[in-house]
Amino acid sequence: MNRQTLGLETLDVRYQRQAANALYIAGRLSEISAISKVTYIGLKDNPFYNLARKQFGPTSGAMVIIDLESKEACFDFINRLKLVHRATNLFDNRTLAIHPASTIFGNFTTEQLEQMDIRDTTIRLSIGLEDPDDILDDIRQALNTSGN
Repeated sequence: MNRQTLGLETLDVRYQRQAANALYIAGRLSEISAISKVTYIGLKDNPFYNLARKQFGPTSGAMVIIDLESKEACFDFINRLKLVHRATNLFDNRTLAIHPASTIFGNFTTEQLEQMDIRDTTIRLSIGLEDPDDILDDIRQALNTSGN
């Protein structure tokens, strides 16, 4: 097997699982009071839901975005995760979390971040192949909540 194509034969099944996990998780995250906002293009209340369906079909990817009350809450959350890994990249077989304002956009000024609508209260979750209830349990424990 050519090393350049390693994994391509399972890419579709992995993507389908990750997208299904992301939709399930995004739907449940809004039930957690410590999360102030959930953004996922696969949720019907997302303003880009219909456009995404038209352009991408029935799946909506593996990226779920959550907002917490503060930058400190985001850092505390990421530090307490056990199953979900701190990200240096996104889209992996395992679930990853990243704080974009301090990583990807860390060199931008406050004004530039505001212009791009990058908030320091935002965490991106790249949902992986793990059992979605295990991912949710990890998110809940990292937020120090019992599920609501």
